[in-house]
Amino acid sequence: MTGRPGRARNGVGRLGRRPLTASAVAMIALAATLPPAAASPVAAGDVRVLAAPSTAATFTRATIDFTTPVVPKNPFDPREVSYRLVAVGPGGRRLDVPAFWYQGYTRSLVGGVERLSPRGRPHWRVHLTPTAPGEWTWRLVGRDARGQVRSADHRLRAGAPRSPGFVRRSLHDDRHLVFDDGTPFVVVGENMAWPDARGTFAYDRWLAELAAAGGNVVRVWMPSWAFGIEWSDTGLGDYRRRLDRAWQLDQVFRRAERLGIRIQLVLLNHGAFSTVFNPEWSANPYNRANGGPLAHPSEFFTDPRARSLFARRLRYVVARWGAYANLAAWELWNEVDLTDGFHGPTVATWHRVMADRLRHLDAYDHLVTTSTAVFVVDDGLWSSAGLDLAQVHFYATFGGRPLLPNLFATVADLTAFRRRQARLPTLVSELGIAHSPDETATLDPGGIALHDGLWAGVVSDGFGTAMPWWWDSVTHADWDRYGPMFAAVARFVRGVRFDREGFVLTGGAVSGAPADVAARALVGRTTVLAWVKDQAFQWTSPAERDVVAARVRLSLPPGRWCGAWHDTWSGRRRATAVVAGGGGTDFAVPPFRRDLALRLDRCPGAA
Repeated sequence: MTGRPGRARNGVGRLGRRPLTASAVAMIALAATLPPAAASPVAAGDVRVLAAPSTAATFTRATIDFTTPVVPKNPFDPREVSYRLVAVGPGGRRLDVPAFWYQGYTRSLVGGVERLSPRGRPHWRVHLTPTAPGEWTWRLVGRDARGQVRSADHRLRAGAPRSPGFVRRSLHDDRHLVFDDGTPFVVVGENMAWPDARGTFAYDRWLAELAAAGGNVVRVWMPSWAFGIEWSDTGLGDYRRRLDRAWQLDQVFRRAERLGIRIQLVLLNHGAFSTVFNPEWSANPYNRANGGPLAHPSEFFTDPRARSLFARRLRYVVARWGAYANLAAWELWNEVDLTDGFHGPTVATWHRVMADRLRHLDAYDHLVTTSTAVFVVDDGLWSSAGLDLAQVHFYATFGGRPLLPNLFATVADLTAFRRRQARLPTLVSELGIAHSPDETATLDPGGIALHDGLWAGVVSDGFGTAMPWWWDSVTHADWDRYGPMFAAVARFVRGVRFDREGFVLTGGAVSGAPADVAARALVGRTTVLAWVKDQAFQWTSPAERDVVAARVRLSLPPGRWCGAWHDTWSGRRRATAVVAGGGGTDFAVPPFRRDLALRLDRCPGAA
């Protein structure tokens, strides 16, 4: 989305670490920041551990605070000072995690505005998230003005996991995602990109509402006006003046973690490097006019100093948030094609370099993605940029006129299009009908587009619902309307092992109803998910009609199938269904208005 507050829109995957490409080797050399090693290490007592837990659940962060006698001029510049934690666990598992400079805060809500006050003194912090139960041994190591430093050895006992682990690509079906323990991960989510004036207090409410409705993913940005740690008030490469923003993002992660919600974290937004689309280039510290290295925004992708400075920022971001198991993925850019002078091959090369840099830094090997505004953008960005996930952004109006208004078909078609480009798990991660919240509410007061995007997303080759925009001023401003829509689809897909079903996407033949009543279904080994939609009912034509005699024909595997029809708006079960598979199966659809969903599972005891 090209918006910002107050502005309108103009199995388990990757078990091991990937080998570094030539571009990554070049990047690491470019960003090499450590001084030569000292002849001998400094005594262990010169690293003072302030707090360190001795136990933690597997896949749960253990936070370690420490100090050293060195007072850094710039604690974010690893040429000056660099500390990290090295841990060895059961079976020789090894984690190497960078430390970060931390300042605590307390928050209060005064007149609807969040206020932050520093708490304690700034110090070093590092997170250790054990990835297996058992005994872990860790120490702090690094370099500063004294040369090499290290702490004494410490031990942490990891207990049984209380979460399913990190998000991975499935080894069973390359369309889908799973957790470390093999639990399927299907997205039911929305964008929640930045707060309003209430800051983290707004997220307290929004996240709780989404979780209560069964939602499990939000997409959060790090822009200049919210969680961004580097901007005109900081200059380049020193984030001390925005440690309060980093602390706020900590709170969002922790709140989401407690509620079982994953976060896709967007590191860069197009407007910072644009003079056209939500332009912020005039205030960007990379701009030569502000003392930065770049004469033009497009040089960000090629300039050696810009790359090195951004690699420094990546190191801090990975150090601070990489150990969160509820970090679903790093998103390098929001809508990178809206930056000035966009050139696909150059941008793809930059993505390969930075994706490799992330993997070099990130001990937990999170997935990496990016996004574009135009769905027909250069194929090379998706096929050769070293990404793990592909995305689609789509808004159903252009210039005030409807563009592909049938979201029943559009979401599935665009997902299939991106899948063909990228050969990656794909999600419609931004969906809307209009480029402002007021226009959205005026064009679609009933929320038909949002509802249809949720359902079209899960009955497609994507890995979850389409994720709506305008969370603050539309969705959560009228949660009594929109919350049940999320809850209905979350309830419908609960327990479905998407990556083990071998789902085939098919259009069911509909008879006995008007020609514009259509069906779409995922037919799997043990589960069938179908959606029957009156396509005359759209956000552009919200009049309802009775569909009373429809029949759907699906090709089901042999055996008896049991299930129920579901009201997609309330989530209530409408009627039970028992059908026989084997070839084409023709069965009646209960009378309905708007749409209806069917879930079938193999009957108990059926072969």
